[in-house]
Amino acid sequence: MSGHDTAATELISKTQRKQEALAMQKLGEELTGYKPALLQELPLPPKLVAAIAEFNRLPKSHGARRRQRQFIGKLMRTCDYDGIVSAIDRQKTARQQATPQIPASSQTGDSDWCASILTAGDTEINTLLQTHPALERQKLRQFQRDHRHADEARKAAIKSKLEKYLALFTLP
Repeated sequence: MSGHDTAATELISKTQRKQEALAMQKLGEELTGYKPALLQELPLPPKLVAAIAEFNRLPKSHGARRRQRQFIGKLMRTCDYDGIVSAIDRQKTARQQATPQIPASSQTGDSDWCASILTAGDTEINTLLQTHPALERQKLRQFQRDHRHADEARKAAIKSKLEKYLALFTLP
């Protein structure tokens, strides 16, 4: 009868365990893209937060990042997957509620914002960031700088990318 008890406690198949391990590993990879302040708000052990910070300090080439990613995956095995995912969802919801939406009248003017950013530069970027702080100043400035130094064919592509980027943050 003890053989049946063991079988009853191990209802999780090997395939299911592998799927859960892969989900944890993917979550660990996703966490490497988070800012340190956001990581501190999640229910993560300090050792895992330190491992993620170390991953982000490593050079982009060679096997060091791969090995660190594997280490992060190993540390993720002891974490509460559902707790982390629900905390991430709460963070996203809180950021969406805290981020003021651009009024509908200016939502139609994404191309107006785009044109003014590409021509006026920092003053328009600062104005836009005051009304919508979720945008990244560095990214907007890079679009403006690339547009200024590009040839005519490339300028159209840069403007299109900027319009898509602005649309991500200005749609309700």
